[in-house]
Amino acid sequence: MAKCPISHAQTEKLSGQKNKRTPGPYALFVQSKKSLYKGDMAEFAQRCACEWRHLSPVLKEKFQKRAKELRAKSAKRTSNPAYLKFVNDTYQCLRKRHPDWTSKRIREQLMKNYQKLKCKCNKKH
Repeated sequence: MAKCPISHAQTEKLSGQKNKRTPGPYALFVQSKKSLYKGDMAEFAQRCACEWRHLSPVLKEKFQKRAKELRAKSAKRTSNPAYLKFVNDTYQCLRKRHPDWTSKRIREQLMKNYQKLKCKCNKKH
């Protein structure tokens, strides 16, 4: 298997964006234990996993509730129904007109078309 020349962390730095996925209950639990981390990551991960397995349902529910709240907040913040409707309406059309285009090229064209649609200025595009 070929090794990727750029690691995930380097890709994040280059793009300037972090992963926007909201953490799940277990990830929130591990974050709460972060202050206990003292060196050996493997041992820390094993301890966290063991604690999580033996955690009472009441305490697990606390983390599950928090994860659900974060997911709802993220969904509210990131949804753009107008753009999604535009993409649903025009993606197949572009794919049929340009079967040789890559998915990336189609996404770029969708963005350009949507920006032109949103722009109400008098400039020629």
